[in-house]
Amino acid sequence: MRKKRLEIINFVNLSDEKYRKILEYRNQEYVRTVSNSPEPITVKQHEAYREALKKCDKFFAFLITCDGADYAVINLKKLDDGSFYLGYYLTDELYKFEGGGVAVHNCMMYICDRLKIKLISYDIKPENSRVFRVGQCGEDIAVSGSSEALHHLVRLYGYDDECVKNSKSAKLFNKIYEIKEGDFS
Repeated sequence: MRKKRLEIINFVNLSDEKYRKILEYRNQEYVRTVSNSPEPITVKQHEAYREALKKCDKFFAFLITCDGADYAVINLKKLDDGSFYLGYYLTDELYKFEGGGVAVHNCMMYICDRLKIKLISYDIKPENSRVFRVGQCGEDIAVSGSSEALHHLVRLYGYDDECVKNSKSAKLFNKIYEIKEGDFS
């Protein structure tokens, strides 16, 4: 069986046309539903985000393509506590039925390893319970929450750690996908 080829592309390397397409993905209803804010993102906000990404100090964002087609987006924002707030979404809601969560989870682990990110934080809304199915990425340092979301602070395992390589998620990922090294700068 031929493996699907994933490419990780830094947003700063996207064409203007491709970056405009990202705004469409960000504003899809199923993405907004599980985002911190359900409000649509404006063109002005989207362009300001692009400028922040160019500094490569606090914000990172990557487009994941699968066999050349846009597949997912992973973004990271550095917080005051030294962790990076993680967000991600699939570009098409139907990808969640074909292993999209496994692909994104493993790409996120790969990206964090390459960027030497050791701590991540993220929120999980009750309506986004699928996130629990993709596998563990590290050790919870702190978990807090409300009826709106659970907040996790996690110390990541290394991408090459045995517990990651031997996980069910990684084994499935390695059967289906291969990562083409992208430009992280």
